[in-house]
Amino acid sequence: MRRGIFILLVVLAPGFAPGAAPLAAQIVQESFARDPGPLDFIRGEGFEQAIMQALAGDALVGLDAQNRVVPRLADRWVSKGTTTRFHLREGLRFSSGAPVGSEDVAWTFHEIQRGTGASPTKKGLLEGVRIRAAGAMVEVSSTKPALRLLMELARVPIARSGHPEEGSGPFSFQRQGTEWTFTARPHFLHPKLPALHFRLLADEQALLQNLQKGWLSIGVPPARRNLRPPVNLVELRQPTHAQLLVWSRLGVAPLQALERYRNEALPADLFGVKAHPSRGLWPESLGFPPMAIQAPAPPPPRGQHWELLYSSGDELVQKTLLALRERALKDGVELEPKPVEAALLYERLQKGDFQLACAINIFDPHPWSVLELMEPAGPLNFCGWQDTLYPGLAQRLEAPASPAWRELQQVWSRHPAAIPILDFTSVVWVDRNLTVAPGVLGLYLSTPGPAGWTWAP
Repeated sequence: MRRGIFILLVVLAPGFAPGAAPLAAQIVQESFARDPGPLDFIRGEGFEQAIMQALAGDALVGLDAQNRVVPRLADRWVSKGTTTRFHLREGLRFSSGAPVGSEDVAWTFHEIQRGTGASPTKKGLLEGVRIRAAGAMVEVSSTKPALRLLMELARVPIARSGHPEEGSGPFSFQRQGTEWTFTARPHFLHPKLPALHFRLLADEQALLQNLQKGWLSIGVPPARRNLRPPVNLVELRQPTHAQLLVWSRLGVAPLQALERYRNEALPADLFGVKAHPSRGLWPESLGFPPMAIQAPAPPPPRGQHWELLYSSGDELVQKTLLALRERALKDGVELEPKPVEAALLYERLQKGDFQLACAINIFDPHPWSVLELMEPAGPLNFCGWQDTLYPGLAQRLEAPASPAWRELQQVWSRHPAAIPILDFTSVVWVDRNLTVAPGVLGLYLSTPGPAGWTWAP
């Protein structure tokens, strides 16, 4: 979902059956944990789709490994008041060879904003955004602070007008069955890799075996204690702002119980270095101090039954929920984790059709991303959360260090709609001969991303 929901923190790698001949050594071998569906810059949603769009598409701007806004389709821009004027660089081409123009940017924005099937993540990012195209220039207007707007536009790659499957990124795209190949093309980022090749591999044990056998260039090991990479791979720990979130439509009482359960039932080393129990309500990695729920203590929940939806097939989430279920039984509470298919979970979240539900979410690398839990049209506001103090506080959040952030965190703590259970660190094993550049958005979503990767000679 979003950068989002169901964004599984990881870069997963493809598997080869034993005895299969690997492709050329200079092609990066990878995998998807789930089928991302067709490449679609308007409707595509989820982590695997985000990787595809990052490889095959460009946004107006990008974020580099240091979280700075850098040129992408636009080679320069100027912000004045509520308007930012972007100047497109010359010579831009889509994968078909068609030129990239301001009308393509406007078409992409408008299709996302008005499309009933458009990506809810991008729809939320473009809420209240206005665009005007004029030749090689694009004007984008928004009441959001300029820095927030720029960082969010980095998450909206541009499609060719009338062709939602076609981008202008450093790699062209081709799919054959359950294999995806991204081949380098002429581009202003000058990709160093000839290609990246993905296969579908959903089983964690099979992935680990492929890593240990040396059949992969990159892979994310399972979340287990004392797991070490084989000699041909090195371990890379990436910064991330990811959490396992639980939403409640039963009020704050179940969240208060879960706050206790996560502190008592989840050992700090349960998942090795990959995850640890959250300490507060918002990501500490974004600069927020730990803060507990401050609502009045509810009556004992003994005898209650809470159904908790989650995306099926995620071993880490399953293990976490089983630990929480056992702790709940001591309170006389029946916490029932119920696995559902990812798309169905997302549909039920959007409709508010759940008691409790959880999913992994990666926040954008700026504090404004937590507002998606609270904004009326926020892509993470699944419970209809609102507070009369919110509009006034939101207008005072001009900078990351604004005192209004602390006030807003206190407002949220009095009746939150969601609570984090786990904070994550992205642990990736990488071929010793492959040089990659980790960043705040992970290996793929930062600029230049894989276009800047190189193999040792």
